[in-house]
Amino acid sequence: MLTPVRVADYVLDAIAARIGAVAPEQGGALLGLPGVDYVTGFLHDAGAATTGSRYQNTDRLIAAIAEREGATAARFKGIVHSHPPGMPVPSGQDRSEYAESLRLNPHLARYLAPIVTHDVDTPLAGHEVRLGPARISFYGAHRAPDGVQVEPVRPVVVPIVRMLRRAGVQPNADPAAVDVDGAALLATQARIPGFGEVTVLFGADFPATAPILLPGESGDGLPVLEWDLGLPPLERLAAAMPALRRGRRARPRLRPRSPSREADDASHDANPTGALFARTEGLLSPTLAGRRVLIVGAGSVGSYVAETMARSGVGAFTIVDPDEVEPANLGRGAYRVADVGLDKARALADLVLSVNPGAHAEIHIARHEDVDLGQLVSASDLVVAATDDPQAQTRLGHFAYWHARPTVFPGLYQGAHGGEVIVAAPGTACFTCATGGVRADLQETASGSVTAATDYGTGRLIAEPGLLPDIHQVSAAAVKIALGLLHDAADGSDAARFAQGILKSGTTYAVFGHEPDYWIFADLLRGAPAQYAYQSLWLSVQSRPDCPVCGDPQGRTDPSTYQEPDVDLVRALRDAE
Repeated sequence: MLTPVRVADYVLDAIAARIGAVAPEQGGALLGLPGVDYVTGFLHDAGAATTGSRYQNTDRLIAAIAEREGATAARFKGIVHSHPPGMPVPSGQDRSEYAESLRLNPHLARYLAPIVTHDVDTPLAGHEVRLGPARISFYGAHRAPDGVQVEPVRPVVVPIVRMLRRAGVQPNADPAAVDVDGAALLATQARIPGFGEVTVLFGADFPATAPILLPGESGDGLPVLEWDLGLPPLERLAAAMPALRRGRRARPRLRPRSPSREADDASHDANPTGALFARTEGLLSPTLAGRRVLIVGAGSVGSYVAETMARSGVGAFTIVDPDEVEPANLGRGAYRVADVGLDKARALADLVLSVNPGAHAEIHIARHEDVDLGQLVSASDLVVAATDDPQAQTRLGHFAYWHARPTVFPGLYQGAHGGEVIVAAPGTACFTCATGGVRADLQETASGSVTAATDYGTGRLIAEPGLLPDIHQVSAAAVKIALGLLHDAADGSDAARFAQGILKSGTTYAVFGHEPDYWIFADLLRGAPAQYAYQSLWLSVQSRPDCPVCGDPQGRTDPSTYQEPDVDLVRALRDAE
């Protein structure tokens, strides 16, 4: 039986971003509450001199550990580092360093030494957890009569930040270890709607016991949290929030709730999913709660799409994006100041769950090349391709058509002065035929190209300034189409009729103009009465018989057989320029 080691969820997120998302070897220090095997902090050794098969920690990291220990109650627990693929076990050199670390740190009963590898194709063992495109294998070294013994240990993930966000509580920062009357606790500042800023304290035995809420500067007292141990850990704080907001001082529950709860409690604590349809009855179907949407790209378009679909009642999301939220994203995305520095996929999933706690959100902090698109597409009911990478759009379109999943491709033109939404579904033309046919014809007949320029080195679209209302104009059209496509063809809702009308007419290429006399609209609508801006055209797209995606069935190709270029080689060539 493996020895358990507790690890805070935000620590795993940091390791995934700083070590799991980059090539080996990388490393950093683990810190945690004193006296227990509980990892609550991570310090990335960003300046280490590393190779593909060697990591050596720096003096700077040693100094950072000492500084953290001096400023907080956290104590050094060990070192995490990455290995090349296929090597998820400690090397001989690793074991020697474990022994030396135990000698230098006599207070440590166990030296924790997780190893990160990019091996995700084999089942996880009991000492491993998934980190997006990587896995982390936990090991512990301890003193034994015959020397130092290294054994696998079982990670137990403590969902601190996830539990907060699932309850609609936004932490200002990751929790830090503090000393309160001789007891080591984790503390963070957070904002609770209706209560303002509070301090949240987590004991070493959380989530078996409730966190403690301390009032902010207002000094207003806070009720004791109702803590239902019969619920999954991730749900306990969200379930306690209704009683907190009602100001009821509730007794902690030490047993599962009885099925025969009082009607008043049930009405307050009920999942709000059903209420999402209160203002859309007849326009959308409650069946959306059983649909899953794959969103690739969590920028200004993808974040709007996810939030709006969550508010419309869609019940499950898979979000793929490799980037972090930056300050520049706040002006155009759905993100908040507290999200800066978080992975976009993580922050967007938290937003979805704050809108609808009954929803499900799966995230992949990775590029489209680094995930199993075939599996993600086939597990979804609809795909939204919202990336800034034309190659990713094409690849997504191929997988989606192969797996018969409807797909919506929203795109913005230069400066967001216009945009397009392309729809591809079984029986229609594919994305490749649309962009190689209709888009090419438009660029020939109109006054040149208005599509955004691409970066020579990355192939991604170059970010340009654009007004948020113009971005939302295109995004809103994409969402309305997507919501309709999530309904059965025979569904009588307004959304279903709207989407089916597009498919039946074959007008699967929508072009939008947001400025007066914009691009092709200046010629096509010249002389038409009552025209100014915010115009649209819905154009027909024809499949090419020789198209490997949507052409004659016998000529179609399986996208999973396509071999991507050697990404590491491409990066090396770019770096050498």
